[in-house]
Amino acid sequence: MKKVFFGVLSVAFLAACGGPSGAEKAATEYLNALKNKDFDKAKTLATKETAQNLDMMKSLGTDFGLTEVKDVKCTVKENEATCTFCCTKDTSFKELKLKKEGDKWLAHQPKETPPPVEDTTAVTPDTTDSLSTEMDEATMEEKK
Repeated sequence: MKKVFFGVLSVAFLAACGGPSGAEKAATEYLNALKNKDFDKAKTLATKETAQNLDMMKSLGTDFGLTEVKDVKCTVKENEATCTFCCTKDTSFKELKLKKEGDKWLAHQPKETPPPVEDTTAVTPDTTDSLSTEMDEATMEEKK
């Protein structure tokens, strides 16, 4: 009986060490849901903010270009993880952020803040025009 118990315990320990991390498993499930365009399932695997974005993406018919989900690798830092994966048609979607809420890893792709736009309404005086005008006027005076 002891041998069976230790055998089962050993197998469980090895399986826990050798399998994908919780973050990698969550990322894989989320990415597969996106690949299959199963937005409802993806929402259950995402933070509230990300779930709202998924509603918008669903209404737009967004295609994430996922051809296959494999080689998911996550770097975990406290309650956040950054995961890389393969394979998409478009190389712009190659990283997935996760956030741990409670004991669950959830996809966290918040809406990106657009970069600041330069203020083009500021008017800079055009000294060339006024200088040219003054020079033209002076030349005309000399000719008189």
